[in-house]
Amino acid sequence: IFIFTLLFLAIGLLCSAIYLSRQLDLYNHHALSSNNIIVEQRSDGRLGAVAIGSNHAVTDRKKGMVIPERSNRIPPKTTMDDDTHRKVQSKAADTQKTTVDQSVFPPILQSTADFSNVKEYPNDRLYCMVPFIWNPQIYSAIMSTWGQRCDTIHFLTDAMVGGQLNGDHISFVDDVQSGNNNQGISSGTADGATKPYWEYPPNTFPPNVKFINMTRSWENCNPTTNRQGRTQKKVCRHIWEKMWRSWVYVEEHHATEAEWFCKVDYDTFFFPDNLKYYVRDVKQWDPLTEHHYFGHVIQHRSRKDKPMVVGASACWSRKTLGDIAQVYREMPKGSMKGERGKCEDRAHATEEVTTSQCLREHLNIEPEAARDDQLREYVTIDKYPLVLTWNRTEQGEWWYWRGKPKEAGQMENTIARRPIGIHKYKQPEEILTLWEEFYGPSGNAAMEKVGWQRHGEVAKKFLLEVRKAMGIDP
Repeated sequence: IFIFTLLFLAIGLLCSAIYLSRQLDLYNHHALSSNNIIVEQRSDGRLGAVAIGSNHAVTDRKKGMVIPERSNRIPPKTTMDDDTHRKVQSKAADTQKTTVDQSVFPPILQSTADFSNVKEYPNDRLYCMVPFIWNPQIYSAIMSTWGQRCDTIHFLTDAMVGGQLNGDHISFVDDVQSGNNNQGISSGTADGATKPYWEYPPNTFPPNVKFINMTRSWENCNPTTNRQGRTQKKVCRHIWEKMWRSWVYVEEHHATEAEWFCKVDYDTFFFPDNLKYYVRDVKQWDPLTEHHYFGHVIQHRSRKDKPMVVGASACWSRKTLGDIAQVYREMPKGSMKGERGKCEDRAHATEEVTTSQCLREHLNIEPEAARDDQLREYVTIDKYPLVLTWNRTEQGEWWYWRGKPKEAGQMENTIARRPIGIHKYKQPEEILTLWEEFYGPSGNAAMEKVGWQRHGEVAKKFLLEVRKAMGIDP
């Protein structure tokens, strides 16, 4: 009996020690880990991210960055009518403090860029809306760079999450193990399938990720076969439905947070300060009383086509947002027919074409080309070193030039020196590199590499002129 009693006591002490050890580890993880970011209300009413350091002091991680309230987590039905959509997308109550688990995506980096000489525009606040299929690497790259310069930035994201995005295809863990993956960008799942965001643990996603519940999902397309004969799951691009639903959400919940609203593709490197410079110093527009819809205007499919703003970046005034949201709410829904020149919700519609159609048909708004006084474009549709080589005289009237003024800038004069957006940078490393090129210390390594590439001399000259025009370099 004595031996049995001693053995029982020893087991009890061992279990207690294990329990206390785990509790201590849990405390250390939550209190000291650099992967925990706390989003809390500042005294000035803005939300900013802070981290708890090893000395238990709270240190500022994102000075001035606006991180609005997190989206609600109400599971939607697969198919919904408009009223149900608005209820599911209703604005959540303001959050005073939310813990965001960053262990599932790369950390947001603290920018060292100096904006002390960059002009502020307090009456021209900017709302940046990034249409998104969740991938954490791209999110972190944007939030570590140009996303910090938006007054408010939201990632309007499809409700279904999973896989690795490779252009128009999606790969999963089983594809990676079989060699079917092509170095895609992980979107957070590891079980070889997609699942709705509400099935993830709380605080998996940052609070400025807003999930849009679609009647047509991005992940239910039939698979295709690639050049190697492997089957790949294709991403369904129901971009039109996503865009009009996103703008209705923005108008209903965030219209008073900004005067200007821009849709920015995730692969567009955006310049928020240059957008404000353009609308105020160049155009002197009134966002509250005037309709404006502007960006890079093309007319490329046929001469019968009406002009439209291409998808890299499309912006409009608050008045345009308010009026077009009402058009979207009232337009016919659910058509299964393809492109037919009508303002309606339908499958397989082209987003840019239908947006311009709705604005023209219901509000009599035409797209406005964002060009400077030398007719140089503020928004590019390709990487800037390449665009700076486009020669209209030698290349002729291919689709890019169709409909543009004959005096439009070409070659080294193709792009304005206060660009609003430059397109086709799909990898997170490219986004981070561009930030260094345009906003890093003068003469940094990224800037020097620009001069080494093909057409590098022209690109380097352009880069230096842009930095000076923006006030980054004297």
